[in-house]
Amino acid sequence: MVSAEKFFAALSSAFGSVKDYEAAVTIVQGKTTSHGKLSYKSPLYLRIDFDDPKGQVVVFDGEKLTFFSPQYEVVLEQKYKKKSAAQIEGLTTSQGLSLLQKNYSVAYLTGPAPVPLEDGSREMVTKLKLSSHGTTGFSQLIISVKDNLIRRIEGTQVNGDKITMDIANIRVNQGVPDERFKYDPPAYANVISDWLFDPEE
Repeated sequence: MVSAEKFFAALSSAFGSVKDYEAAVTIVQGKTTSHGKLSYKSPLYLRIDFDDPKGQVVVFDGEKLTFFSPQYEVVLEQKYKKKSAAQIEGLTTSQGLSLLQKNYSVAYLTGPAPVPLEDGSREMVTKLKLSSHGTTGFSQLIISVKDNLIRRIEGTQVNGDKITMDIANIRVNQGVPDERFKYDPPAYANVISDWLFDPEE
Protein backbone atom coordinates (compact mmCIF):
# COMPACT_ATOMS: atom_id res chain seq x y z
CA MET A 1 0.00 0.00 0.00
CA VAL A 2 1.30 3.44 -0.95
CA SER A 3 1.23 5.85 1.98
CA ALA A 4 -0.81 9.04 1.68
CA GLU A 5 2.38 11.10 1.88
CA LYS A 6 3.97 9.21 -1.01
CA PHE A 7 0.75 9.40 -3.02
CA PHE A 8 0.63 13.17 -2.57
CA ALA A 9 4.32 13.51 -3.39
CA ALA A 10 3.74 11.57 -6.63
CA LEU A 11 0.78 13.84 -7.42
CA SER A 12 2.93 16.93 -6.87
CA SER A 13 5.72 15.49 -9.02
CA ALA A 14 3.32 14.60 -11.85
CA PHE A 15 1.74 18.05 -11.69
CA GLY A 16 5.18 19.61 -11.94
CA SER A 17 5.47 18.23 -15.47
CA VAL A 18 2.23 19.94 -16.56
CA LYS A 19 3.09 23.03 -18.58
CA ASP A 20 -0.47 24.31 -18.76
CA TYR A 21 -4.08 23.20 -18.64
CA GLU A 22 -7.61 24.41 -19.27
CA ALA A 23 -10.76 23.19 -17.56
CA ALA A 24 -14.33 23.96 -16.60
CA VAL A 25 -14.51 25.16 -13.00
CA THR A 26 -17.30 25.50 -10.46
CA ILE A 27 -16.76 27.29 -7.15
CA VAL A 28 -19.27 27.01 -4.31
CA GLN A 29 -18.94 29.30 -1.30
CA GLY A 30 -21.87 29.29 1.09
CA LYS A 31 -25.01 29.89 -0.97
CA THR A 32 -23.07 31.34 -3.92
CA THR A 33 -22.13 29.20 -6.94
CA SER A 34 -19.89 30.43 -9.78
CA HIS A 35 -19.05 28.76 -13.08
CA GLY A 36 -16.33 29.52 -15.60
CA LYS A 37 -13.28 28.53 -17.62
CA LEU A 38 -9.98 28.06 -15.82
CA SER A 39 -6.62 28.54 -17.55
CA TYR A 40 -3.31 27.67 -15.86
CA LYS A 41 0.27 27.98 -17.01
CA SER A 42 3.40 26.99 -15.09
CA PRO A 43 4.71 28.16 -12.76
CA LEU A 44 1.91 30.28 -11.30
CA TYR A 45 -0.26 31.92 -13.94
CA LEU A 46 -3.96 31.50 -13.36
CA ARG A 47 -7.11 32.94 -14.90
CA ILE A 48 -10.81 32.26 -14.51
CA ASP A 49 -13.33 33.79 -16.92
CA PHE A 50 -16.77 33.37 -15.42
CA ASP A 51 -19.98 32.85 -17.36
CA ASP A 52 -21.88 32.93 -14.07
CA PRO A 53 -21.59 35.69 -12.91
CA LYS A 54 -21.18 36.69 -16.56
CA GLY A 55 -18.14 38.85 -17.26
CA GLN A 56 -16.47 38.32 -13.87
CA VAL A 57 -12.73 37.69 -14.12
CA VAL A 58 -9.98 36.53 -11.75
CA VAL A 59 -6.37 36.72 -12.97
CA PHE A 60 -3.10 35.97 -11.20
CA ASP A 61 0.09 36.73 -13.11
CA GLY A 62 2.54 35.47 -10.51
CA GLU A 63 2.76 38.78 -8.67
CA LYS A 64 -0.65 40.44 -8.76
CA LEU A 65 -4.18 39.15 -8.26
CA THR A 66 -6.84 41.05 -10.21
CA PHE A 67 -10.57 40.58 -9.62
CA PHE A 68 -13.19 42.33 -11.78
CA SER A 69 -16.85 42.43 -10.76
CA PRO A 70 -19.10 43.67 -13.58
CA GLN A 71 -22.03 43.86 -11.18
CA TYR A 72 -20.33 46.46 -9.00
CA GLU A 73 -18.07 47.89 -11.74
CA VAL A 74 -15.07 47.51 -9.47
CA VAL A 75 -11.56 46.09 -9.88
CA LEU A 76 -9.72 44.75 -6.84
CA GLU A 77 -5.96 44.45 -7.24
CA GLN A 78 -3.65 42.80 -4.73
CA LYS A 79 0.11 42.38 -5.04
CA TYR A 80 1.32 39.02 -3.75
CA LYS A 81 4.58 37.27 -3.20
CA LYS A 82 4.84 34.56 -0.57
CA LYS A 83 1.07 34.47 -0.03
CA SER A 84 0.24 33.84 -3.66
CA ALA A 85 -1.12 30.33 -3.03
CA ALA A 86 -3.27 31.27 -0.04
CA GLN A 87 -6.52 31.28 -2.02
CA ILE A 88 -8.14 28.03 -3.05
CA GLU A 89 -7.55 28.78 -6.74
CA GLY A 90 -3.81 28.89 -6.05
CA LEU A 91 -3.88 25.32 -4.75
CA THR A 92 -4.43 24.11 -8.32
CA THR A 93 -0.89 25.15 -9.30
CA SER A 94 2.37 23.22 -8.90
CA GLN A 95 3.67 25.85 -6.46
CA GLY A 96 0.48 25.57 -4.44
CA LEU A 97 0.96 21.81 -4.10
CA SER A 98 4.55 22.31 -2.95
CA LEU A 99 3.37 24.68 -0.22
CA LEU A 100 0.77 22.17 0.92
CA GLN A 101 3.45 19.53 1.43
CA LYS A 102 5.25 21.89 3.81
CA ASN A 103 2.25 23.23 5.73
CA TYR A 104 -0.15 20.29 6.00
CA SER A 105 -0.13 16.72 7.25
CA VAL A 106 -1.51 14.30 4.66
CA ALA A 107 -3.70 11.22 5.18
CA TYR A 108 -6.24 9.25 3.19
CA LEU A 109 -9.80 10.29 3.96
CA THR A 110 -11.04 6.69 4.16
CA GLY A 111 -8.24 4.63 2.62
CA PRO A 112 -6.14 4.28 -0.56
CA ALA A 113 -8.89 2.61 -2.62
CA PRO A 114 -10.81 4.88 -5.04
CA VAL A 115 -14.25 5.97 -3.86
CA PRO A 116 -17.16 7.78 -5.58
CA LEU A 117 -16.64 11.52 -5.98
CA GLU A 118 -19.91 11.96 -4.10
CA ASP A 119 -22.91 9.87 -3.11
CA GLY A 120 -24.46 8.32 -6.21
CA SER A 121 -21.58 9.27 -8.51
CA ARG A 122 -19.96 6.73 -10.82
CA GLU A 123 -16.81 8.84 -11.01
CA MET A 124 -14.11 7.27 -8.86
CA VAL A 125 -11.40 9.31 -7.12
CA THR A 126 -8.78 8.96 -4.41
CA LYS A 127 -9.55 11.30 -1.50
CA LEU A 128 -6.87 12.87 0.68
CA LYS A 129 -7.37 14.75 3.93
CA LEU A 130 -4.90 17.54 4.63
CA SER A 131 -4.74 19.10 8.10
CA SER A 132 -2.98 22.44 8.59
CA HIS A 133 -0.04 22.88 10.98
CA GLY A 134 -0.86 26.58 11.36
CA THR A 135 -3.75 28.85 12.24
CA THR A 136 -4.23 30.78 8.99
CA GLY A 137 -5.78 29.97 5.63
CA PHE A 138 -7.51 26.60 5.45
CA SER A 139 -7.60 24.42 8.57
CA GLN A 140 -8.54 21.38 6.48
CA LEU A 141 -8.60 20.37 2.82
CA ILE A 142 -10.20 17.36 1.18
CA ILE A 143 -8.57 16.79 -2.21
CA SER A 144 -10.09 14.37 -4.72
CA VAL A 145 -7.58 13.03 -7.26
CA LYS A 146 -8.31 11.38 -10.61
CA ASP A 147 -5.68 10.33 -13.16
CA ASN A 148 -2.96 12.25 -11.28
CA LEU A 149 -4.96 15.48 -11.54
CA ILE A 150 -6.99 17.36 -8.94
CA ARG A 151 -10.70 16.85 -9.59
CA ARG A 152 -12.12 18.60 -6.52
CA ILE A 153 -10.90 20.63 -3.54
CA GLU A 154 -13.06 21.12 -0.46
CA GLY A 155 -11.56 23.69 1.89
CA THR A 156 -12.58 24.57 5.44
CA GLN A 157 -11.31 27.94 6.63
CA VAL A 158 -10.30 28.61 10.22
CA ASN A 159 -13.59 30.46 10.79
CA GLY A 160 -15.56 27.40 9.67
CA ASP A 161 -16.57 28.69 6.24
CA LYS A 162 -16.32 26.14 3.44
CA ILE A 163 -15.34 26.53 -0.21
CA THR A 164 -15.56 23.81 -2.84
CA MET A 165 -13.84 23.98 -6.21
CA ASP A 166 -14.71 21.45 -8.91
CA ILE A 167 -12.39 21.07 -11.90
CA ALA A 168 -13.79 19.11 -14.85
CA ASN A 169 -13.02 18.44 -18.52
CA ILE A 170 -9.32 19.02 -17.89
CA ARG A 171 -7.19 19.43 -21.02
CA VAL A 172 -3.44 19.29 -20.33
CA ASN A 173 -0.63 20.98 -22.29
CA GLN A 174 -2.76 22.99 -24.71
CA GLY A 175 -0.08 25.58 -25.46
CA VAL A 176 -1.81 28.34 -23.51
CA PRO A 177 -0.10 31.65 -24.43
CA ASP A 178 1.26 34.13 -21.88
CA GLU A 179 -1.12 36.75 -23.28
CA ARG A 180 -4.03 34.85 -21.73
CA PHE A 181 -2.94 36.16 -18.34
CA LYS A 182 -2.66 39.80 -19.31
CA TYR A 183 -5.87 41.57 -18.35
CA ASP A 184 -6.89 45.18 -18.92
CA PRO A 185 -10.00 45.96 -16.86
CA PRO A 186 -12.69 48.24 -18.30
CA ALA A 187 -11.84 51.93 -18.11
CA TYR A 188 -15.11 52.71 -16.34
CA ALA A 189 -14.37 50.40 -13.39
CA ASN A 190 -13.30 51.79 -10.02
CA VAL A 191 -9.88 50.34 -9.09
CA ILE A 192 -9.05 49.50 -5.47
CA SER A 193 -5.43 48.46 -4.86
CA ASP A 194 -3.98 46.26 -2.09
CA TRP A 195 -7.37 45.82 -0.46
CA LEU A 196 -6.41 42.72 1.54
CA PHE A 197 -3.07 43.79 3.04
CA ASP A 198 0.02 45.85 2.28
CA PRO A 199 2.12 44.10 -0.38
CA GLU A 200 5.14 42.20 0.91
CA GLU A 201 8.59 43.52 0.22
